[in-house]
Amino acid sequence: MSRAGYACAVAVLLGVSSMTAFGEQRGDDGPGADIRAWEAFMNAARDAGSEFLRRYPQGEQSDRAEALLYLSQQLAGSVQLTLADQDRDLPLLRLGATNIGKWGLDGADARYLGAALDPAGRYRLSGQLGTARLTAVQVVTDHPVYAAHGSLSDAALGTPGSEVSVLLAPERPADWQGAWLPLPAQANRLVIREYFGDWASESPAHWRLERLDTAATPAPLPDLAGAAASLANVQARFEHRLHIWMPWLERTRERSTNTLVPLGPGGQGLANNVYGEGWFRLADDEVLLIEFDSPQAALWSLQLGNRWWESLDYIHRTGSVNGDQAIADGDGRYRIVVADRDPGYANWLDTGGHREGAMMYRFQNSRNAPLPAVRLLKRGALDAAMPRDAARIDAAQRAQQIALRRAHAHRRWSP
Repeated sequence: MSRAGYACAVAVLLGVSSMTAFGEQRGDDGPGADIRAWEAFMNAARDAGSEFLRRYPQGEQSDRAEALLYLSQQLAGSVQLTLADQDRDLPLLRLGATNIGKWGLDGADARYLGAALDPAGRYRLSGQLGTARLTAVQVVTDHPVYAAHGSLSDAALGTPGSEVSVLLAPERPADWQGAWLPLPAQANRLVIREYFGDWASESPAHWRLERLDTAATPAPLPDLAGAAASLANVQARFEHRLHIWMPWLERTRERSTNTLVPLGPGGQGLANNVYGEGWFRLADDEVLLIEFDSPQAALWSLQLGNRWWESLDYIHRTGSVNGDQAIADGDGRYRIVVADRDPGYANWLDTGGHREGAMMYRFQNSRNAPLPAVRLLKRGALDAAMPRDAARIDAAQRAQQIALRRAHAHRRWSP
């Protein structure tokens, strides 16, 4: 939203005309102004959510139910991001998507951390690296238009378990000998991604971000105009987050049903990432069989998402699979079954009862890009399509898979 747009939004929230907001007259700060500002904000959020539901109607009751939760989580995320942006002297790293707060088909193997940045500031990121398969530190612009800037990953940060220190500043000081990430004028956020391959053993890093060029100072008491401006920022973020992925998803549904297509390098912190996407749409008696040769990658993964581009459950269910978790067949190829019921094969992407949704593959630091082949099959034809040596799994072994996922969730997301 433009500066003028914010001013108009503030004016609406304060109950005054936009002309008054741009003029010299005082805003509404009399008795009841706080109530009027709050009611205006809530009405605006209500209207934005209702308009979203009308624009993207869905047939399945479960999809409509998830849409309501999607709205609530995006509003909550918009509040947190807006308030965090207000104190850039104390840039606290906060967890991103976990089992809540999902957005933009969050990676099932990833731990996300983020903090607001002042592009004119100087910061030090320090800590001890964990044993994640891949780690990437990146400077981005996350609002109002997302843009990726500089990044460091893997060897540029250090070896697993080593101490790390990265300077973030507009210019590199002449006496700084360590790692440096430039802060372009439009940057406003630091993003850390840690990708885990072996969920049984790999552990996250410990990080600290501190500002060097100014001391943290207490914020002054807010006034009504400032509080209303914050609410306007929340509302702008909320509407942006609601709609940003929807055109993409509509195109994917139209063009890539029951297939996977390459997207090319993702530019999200690693030099050689390869991405591909598709859309599954299954009747009750249908499954998908995905086949591919193992990519020459540090880590590869396949996962499912819902109609709002939130990852499907990969903690209590197998909504994702990676190269460490999957079992190759005797010919060296991987075969992954997408189905709503356990097919009895080890490599299962569980749709969790969804009739349709998103698919994505990620090849991290990949030196090649094999395109997975997708076949739509009747459930009864699956066994004939699988090799005789395909790894099978019983209920007890599946329960062990899920127990490992739950244990890793505690390790990945605990404070």
